[in-house]
Amino acid sequence: MPTQLPRRTLLAALLLAPVFALAPVSALAASKEGGEFFVKLTTIVVEFWDANGIFHVVNMDLTVVFPAQAAINKKITEKIAANLSAMPWEEFAKGNPAATVKAVALDTLRKDPTTDKATEVLVGKLLLR
Repeated sequence: MPTQLPRRTLLAALLLAPVFALAPVSALAASKEGGEFFVKLTTIVVEFWDANGIFHVVNMDLTVVFPAQAAINKKITEKIAANLSAMPWEEFAKGNPAATVKAVALDTLRKDPTTDKATEVLVGKLLLR
């Protein structure tokens, strides 16, 4: 009599198979190139008023990618929030807000001497209300 896997076990195995298949390759690539280091920033919340007087809140979680181990100044999230809140809502919401957030965050990080080696900003969560 053949043994059957429960449906949940089979689905979990199918979902996780690509992750486990790629894990050794990415670990090998990281060891050859020196790897990348990911630093998660604290959650950033920015408030906007649009031209019609409607209130908007943007909540985001960002991760910064560095080519080597790096320490981040705790005030950098405040600088990113200040640069984003200096924009009008219409400019922020025009096009792709995630691309705007990444560009402003990377520009702010590269202006700070402690984080000028940042190579990428990853958007983990972007919530617009």
